[in-house]
Amino acid sequence: MIAQVGSDTVTHYPLPMAKYGTTPSGGNLWRIVFADSVKRLIGGKWPDGKEEYRSVRAYTETGVKGKWVLESWQSAMEHTLCTPDEYAVRFQQKDCTSTIQHEPYPFDGVYITRHVFDGVPEGVGELIARANKEQRLGFHERKRIHEERLDREQKERTESERYRLRDAQPDPNGSMMIKKRRQINLNPAQAFKLPGQGFSQVRS
Repeated sequence: MIAQVGSDTVTHYPLPMAKYGTTPSGGNLWRIVFADSVKRLIGGKWPDGKEEYRSVRAYTETGVKGKWVLESWQSAMEHTLCTPDEYAVRFQQKDCTSTIQHEPYPFDGVYITRHVFDGVPEGVGELIARANKEQRLGFHERKRIHEERLDREQKERTESERYRLRDAQPDPNGSMMIKKRRQINLNPAQAFKLPGQGFSQVRS
């Protein structure tokens, strides 16, 4: 889930968050926001035929609407694991003639969901400490794992397509065998000129 950075319409919970760190631009590294106030830009071809980015609600799930959400900031490179040029190619929206991605490249970074509170936000410090502890892998290591996964998925798609194309082609050997079997007597003994042998001829 991506929340648009810098939106003035976002409702923040009245709790000092600067002590948990700040972003390069001076914003809070962590924030608690009201789910219904958070919006993000979504790009694509809309029902009216326009290809553009439009602001929509970030949280539409029933279990999140009307609740406070703990979010943390991520840089553009850390979040997308690619450069703006790579992002433009990889996330280009289908059916769009203009350069429109599902979401614009987050040059200023993004806020991602960390925790949804059922009521009044509590235990914020513990949640942040736990999240920081769990994030043990460095950026380059996570990028390597991400790229390996993409490569593996591409190989699987290529292999699946290869099998699909092979199965769609007629099997000449199979056709020849079917034709040959139709030409021979279905009795194995006669078809392969085996000596006839009934139960009375079986010796113990």
